[in-house]
This record gives sequence, C-alpha cells and structure tokens, in this order.
Amino acid sequence: MDNAARDTAGDDESIAALFSRVLSDAENLARAEIELQKAKVVARIDDARNGVLLLLASVATGSVALTALVVGVLMVLSRIVGPGWATAIVVGTLLVLSALMGWLAMRHFKLLFGASEDPS
Repeated sequence: MDNAARDTAGDDESIAALFSRVLSDAENLARAEIELQKAKVVARIDDARNGVLLLLASVATGSVALTALVVGVLMVLSRIVGPGWATAIVVGTLLVLSALMGWLAMRHFKLLFGASEDPS
C-alpha cells in the first residue's frame, strides 16, 4: 500500500509538472504570436509608407508636367491671340476645370457619407 501511495503521489507530481509546462508553453506561444502580429503590423506600415512616398513623387511629377503643358499652351496661344488673351483663356479654362472637379468631389463625398442632395 505504501508503494501505491507513492505511485499516486508521483503521478500527481508529474501531472502538476506537466500542467505547469503546458501553462508555460501556452504563455510562450501567446508571446510569440503577439511578436508575430507586431512584426506584421510593422511590415504593413513600412509598405504603406513606401506607397505614400511613391504617390507623393507621382503627384509632384504630374504637377511639373501640367505646369509645362500650361506654359506651352500659353506660348502657342500668345502667338495667335496675344499674351493677354492667351493668359485669360488658360486661366479661365483652368478655373472652370477646377470648379468642376471641386463640385464632383463634393458630390462624391456627400454620396459617400450618406447626405442626400434633397433637403427633407
């Protein structure tokens, strides 16, 4: 009987040791998972930053190209209608285009955020 009591006590100790190892392993797994998720977030942020930088470079390059186009149109029109009228034509066209794009943007955001165009 003494041996049976010792075997039971030994089993209890090994079960307690196993349970302790399971808890320790679960804690290590949770910490590793948290570190993995942190690494994924950092990688996404880095990718997003690179995308934003490329977008800004694209916008800057496009702005330079549009400026060159406007200057070219002014040069061509100034030979046809004179510098004053050429400036008026180009500025007027750009203002109309800007107003149209602004109106379309406002309409888009109103539709996006659920504001109806008809007041109720």
